[in-house]
Amino acid sequence: MGALIVAGLFVAAFFGEFSPIEAGDPGAVILFVPILTGFVLGILLTDEEIVVAAGAGVLAAVLSVVFVGLFLLSPVLAGVAEATNSYAAFLSSRIMLSTIVLFPLVVVGSVLGRGIGDLFLPSERMKEQLEELREETRRWHEALDRLEHRSRDELQLPEEKPPEQGKG
Repeated sequence: MGALIVAGLFVAAFFGEFSPIEAGDPGAVILFVPILTGFVLGILLTDEEIVVAAGAGVLAAVLSVVFVGLFLLSPVLAGVAEATNSYAAFLSSRIMLSTIVLFPLVVVGSVLGRGIGDLFLPSERMKEQLEELREETRRWHEALDRLEHRSRDELQLPEEKPPEQGKG
């Protein structure tokens, strides 16, 4: 779903005057929409490993590029325009631009979203691991306290008064 949104807004940014969606500044759309989509994808994958979030970002980027290609090729596929050499050159340049821009932005966005999602929305597995770590740390501290008290008790000598020194 995110790939379809990214591709639709990319095409709207490429052809602002023909698009039913007013995208505003095309540069902002081209830069921020893939990052935000990847970010949301990463937040949704907080229960998974970070490699899964990066893989999902790559998959979303590939699907986005495919959808951009389909959107740009749709007039030819629908039969309302004919494919010329200049159209093919334009199409390939826009698809290459989409590929170069989308891959790093979506993947970085998904990894950042996964990392920030872990800070604010830790998974149940992470909560269980943290609780186990806290319990183990508590046991270690109790064992160290018992060992310290036992050592003090064993080393205690009868109290002797220091020898009195003469006045002088």
